[in-house]
Amino acid sequence: MKTRRKTEQKKPIGKPNSSLASRISAFYTKMFAQWLTIVLVSVIIVVIGFSAFSQYYAVKPSIDILEKQTSVAEIAEVIQSNKDNFFSLINSDGRIIASSERLISENLVVYNIDYVGAQIHNKRVYVSIAKNYFLENQNLKLIIHFNITMMLIEIAIIGALAVLLFFISVLTIYIQGNYLTRKTFRLLDEFIEKANNISSQNLNLRLNVSNSTDELVELSMTFNRMMDRIESAYEKQKQFVSDASHELRTPIAVIQGYARMLERWGKDDKEILYESIEAINKEAKNMQDLVDKLLFIARNDKDTMVLVKDRFNMSVLMEEMVKDTLMLDTKRNIESQIEPDIYVNGDRDRIKQALRIFVDNAIKYTDEGGNISLRLEKDGENAVVSVIDNGKGISEKDLPNIFDRFYRVESSRERDKGGHGLGLAIAKIIVLRHGGRIKVSSKLGAGTRFRIYFPLN
Repeated sequence: MKTRRKTEQKKPIGKPNSSLASRISAFYTKMFAQWLTIVLVSVIIVVIGFSAFSQYYAVKPSIDILEKQTSVAEIAEVIQSNKDNFFSLINSDGRIIASSERLISENLVVYNIDYVGAQIHNKRVYVSIAKNYFLENQNLKLIIHFNITMMLIEIAIIGALAVLLFFISVLTIYIQGNYLTRKTFRLLDEFIEKANNISSQNLNLRLNVSNSTDELVELSMTFNRMMDRIESAYEKQKQFVSDASHELRTPIAVIQGYARMLERWGKDDKEILYESIEAINKEAKNMQDLVDKLLFIARNDKDTMVLVKDRFNMSVLMEEMVKDTLMLDTKRNIESQIEPDIYVNGDRDRIKQALRIFVDNAIKYTDEGGNISLRLEKDGENAVVSVIDNGKGISEKDLPNIFDRFYRVESSRERDKGGHGLGLAIAKIIVLRHGGRIKVSSKLGAGTRFRIYFPLN
């Protein structure tokens, strides 16, 4: 049977982001160039229109005077006496009836046009517009000549400046935009590079947020916070494995020691035989207890733990807890205060397991003759279980860590106290799985109070 092996090709760091940065920069440059072109063309059109209308309205008074004349002779007289504008009057045969003196003095060729014409004369550009008249039974044509040389020079200068401005602006926008875009995406390049280099040996990698702004700061901080959580979880996992190995090493060493004793002297000495068997059974049970707790925590971490939830009477459960505690411990004063008929929805066995952990802790750290109080009451929408003792208490520095796995305060590390530092971690898991919460207050040498909240609904 042939198997296909997938090969992963490494892409060059920065290449995807660089091309994306170029596309973004090119897009905004193109958009800026389009709008700048529209604005400059609009400005040129406005300038041309303004110049054209200015020349037309400069000539309009003379045109109005010509239109008021009632004979050809009067029109010819007005045209010939006009010194400010260029006019020529042509009959239907194309013969010039009258022309302005300036047309004659400048030797400007007068030609017959239908509507609009243009010509260049003496390095000047003229545009001619024709208007038709019917006067004295003659079809006449009045031709108005506009000198647009200065207007064209102005338009050329404005156009050249506009083109220069266009190229300078587009080039500046492209260079600056490309620089800023690449600078912005530099953080993503760093992000990809560091993400590719992350391993269990360098979980302390973080992004530099000093040069970032706006959303990129939040991206950097989110990545750094994620790495903080991963590093913290990894360190806890390493500590968990180390502590579990340490906890297993001790009973294994004890079992091995007694096994050697059995091998040497147990066959002939019954006292050593019974002592070894008792010790091996005790340590095996201790190992079994530890393995069960580790499996419980592992199922929770893998989210495969199943809770069989049902509605049950919490008051009855607490009464059972009190009876069991009175039977197990006769050296401490056990008090109870339980409200009747408080019902909750949950896994009864798991909740009892969690409450047993709190009670066992109270017994463990309360001296003989001490007081332990078990209470159950309603508090709003919650059923509240209180486990209160006047034992050794917990120091302020240890209090935030008591629910951590394998964590034990210094005073509880003696072997005769038993336990692995997993009880409160398991109790917390059970309470949180039921939507509850835990509050703890303690004072060193004065005792501890745990309040466990379970939602009624």
